[in-house]
Amino acid sequence: MTWRPWVIASLLVLAALVNGTLLYFEVIPSRQVEQGETNLNERLKNLTYIPGNRRANFQAMGMDVDLAEATASNFNRFSRQREKFERLLDEQAPELSRVLCPAELPQPYGAMSILVYEENGVRRVVDPATLRQFEHQKWFDASLVYPIYNAYERTPNRRAEATIMGVSAALLGMEEDALEGRSPFSSGVLGSWGFSNLSSQQPRVRQLVIEYFSLMHFLTELANTGDGICA
Repeated sequence: MTWRPWVIASLLVLAALVNGTLLYFEVIPSRQVEQGETNLNERLKNLTYIPGNRRANFQAMGMDVDLAEATASNFNRFSRQREKFERLLDEQAPELSRVLCPAELPQPYGAMSILVYEENGVRRVVDPATLRQFEHQKWFDASLVYPIYNAYERTPNRRAEATIMGVSAALLGMEEDALEGRSPFSSGVLGSWGFSNLSSQQPRVRQLVIEYFSLMHFLTELANTGDGICA
């Protein structure tokens, strides 16, 4: 008795199962996304930026409870500087309203253009204590932030950690990895997608996320108050 036909048959069945599984998990953009239509339920555009919503908003952006709490606690670093930030917002209202008010690119993505700078190829969050003026950062214009937003957020298959993963990719300068699905942004059966894996490979990202999201949320709160620049 020869085993060769059985081995070949088994391999064919295995190949069919793997192929079917991969097709099942494959994220295929809908015609809505491909045509750039805006009738998708873009979760970030439904958030309300007020102090009482901070932790809930951070969790909606993909943070777990512990990270959301750590990010909300970071407000203590700069909340006492409220008057300074309110003055800066008033002085620079025309340019800041484009990133802190409701817009095509929601605040978690758009605010990186004024809150994240690049030095020697490394991106860092501005220091609130020494900040004297908001400046639009040139790296943002040449970045792939817009494509990441479209790929991660504007899809009917949006993942729970879409925002924290998309923003983290930009904070780390890993936009191409995120768009190409390279580890730790890979998905599917054998993928390593997730902030836990990302922070294991890039330990500095956790602190970057805490610094950036807290400052972004705080400034967006100020901008959208009753007498803020978005009113």
